[in-house]
Amino acid sequence: MSLDKRRLPLRRRAATHGTQRHESARKALLAAGALSSLLYVIATDGVAASMWDGYRRTEQMVSELFAVGSPGRDVLLPFTWLYTVLFTAFGVGVWNSVRGNRALRIGGGLLIGYGLWNIMGALYPLTLEDDASVPMHILVTNIQLALMVAAMCFVAAGFHGRMRAYSIVSLAASAVMGMIAFAAAPGPNLVLGIGERISIGAFLLWVAVLAVALWRRLPAVMAAPAGSGPAPAAQ
Repeated sequence: MSLDKRRLPLRRRAATHGTQRHESARKALLAAGALSSLLYVIATDGVAASMWDGYRRTEQMVSELFAVGSPGRDVLLPFTWLYTVLFTAFGVGVWNSVRGNRALRIGGGLLIGYGLWNIMGALYPLTLEDDASVPMHILVTNIQLALMVAAMCFVAAGFHGRMRAYSIVSLAASAVMGMIAFAAAPGPNLVLGIGERISIGAFLLWVAVLAVALWRRLPAVMAAPAGSGPAPAAQ
């Protein structure tokens, strides 16, 4: 009996240490999402655009910076793989943060899919002055957009209150401005350049806000206690 009593505190300490490590890993994965958004802006409109003399951020597509033949492609190609890793890690972080909330769990899975789909974008880039590259690039991009929209919809459904409202507004802004920019292609023109950047920026900011919202919430809060039925929607 005395041995069992001495072992119990040790087991509790081990369990606590394991929980702390899991929580640290979860937060690191969520932080990868905010980092991916920040690096995206720096790598594209910061570094790659500055390497292209005459490139107009307010009038030209971001996709052109990733295109074969773009002066900044040598920088953005390795960045694409880094972004894929960071965003996929973020999706895993969302997945691990929302046990018991089916809508948010599906949203996390879709975010993982969105992150991994960047690989297809790297395999089918635009090629400057080559219209033959456009159809496949549009197909790959549209599938990625579908994953993005679906993820934002499920995340909005999994929350209620301010985060749900913010997700809906972000989704609307990203979708509407994306369609406006698409209609204004191929450009260059102000509607295309600014519209696409508002669309992308709304999503990048939403990712960072979602990371913060889940960072401050323990997974146990998101999950329903055993035998208590499904978990309530997150705040």
